[in-house]
Amino acid sequence: MILRTVFQAFLDALFPPVCVVCQELSDGDHPHCCRACLEAFEAIGSSCCPECGRPFPIAQASHICLQCLTGEGFVALCRSLFYYRGSLPAILSCLKYRKDFCVLDPLVEKMLDASGKLDTFPEADMIVPVPVSRRGLWSRGFNQSALLARFLGKSRGIPVENGVLSRKGSKAQVGLGKKERRRNAQKSFGPGRRIEIVGGKKVLLFDDVYTTGATVAACARILKHSGASVSILTLARRSPEDFQHPGMDQPV
Repeated sequence: MILRTVFQAFLDALFPPVCVVCQELSDGDHPHCCRACLEAFEAIGSSCCPECGRPFPIAQASHICLQCLTGEGFVALCRSLFYYRGSLPAILSCLKYRKDFCVLDPLVEKMLDASGKLDTFPEADMIVPVPVSRRGLWSRGFNQSALLARFLGKSRGIPVENGVLSRKGSKAQVGLGKKERRRNAQKSFGPGRRIEIVGGKKVLLFDDVYTTGATVAACARILKHSGASVSILTLARRSPEDFQHPGMDQPV
C-alpha cells in the first residue's frame, strides 16, 4: 500500500491530474474532478413542491404547487437533489458514456451530502433502481442508476433490489419530446421477475435524471399496481427552462 501511494505520487508529479470535465489541472480532494466543477452543482433543496418535487422558478419556501392542489400532480411523492445543469450533465456523461469511473467517488459524495440535507428523506423498505434495456446494459456494461443506488442504500441501511422492474424496449428516451417520452416509457417498462417482493412494502424508486417524469411515472405505476407504496428520488432534475435547449440531453 505504501509503495502504491509513493508510485501514485510519482506519477502525479510527472503527469499532473487533469479534470475530466473542464480539462484544467485538478485541485481539491478528487484528482480527476476539480473543485470548481464540483462546486458548480446546484442543489434544489427545499425550494420545490414537497409532493411532486417541481422546483420553483425563484427560491421560496416549500409549498404545494398548483398542479398538486388541483389533483393533477405526480403519481407519487417525488424529490430530486440537483438541477441538471452546470457541470453535472458533463460529469454524468463521463460516467455513462465514457466509463470514466474516476468521477464516481465525487459524484457519490455530492449525492450523499445532498440527500442528508433533505428536509424529509422518504421512508423505504427497499430501493428499486430504474432498469436499463439489455442492449443498453450490454453496450454500457452497467446501469448507472443501480450503481448510484447501491451507495445510497449502503449509507442509509436500505437494501437495493434489482430485477423488480424490466426494460422491454430498446428505444432510448434521449432526444424524444414530452409526449413521445410518455408513450415510449409506457411501452418500455414492465414488471420484472422479482416484482412480487414489493407487495405491501415502501419502495423508493431511484433514477439518475428526471427529464419529463415519463420514465419514473411508468415505473411507479407498475410498482403501485403490484401493491407497493412508492416514493421517488432522482439525482438530478431538469428545470422547465432547460427544455428551451433541445440538445440538453445528448451525451456530452
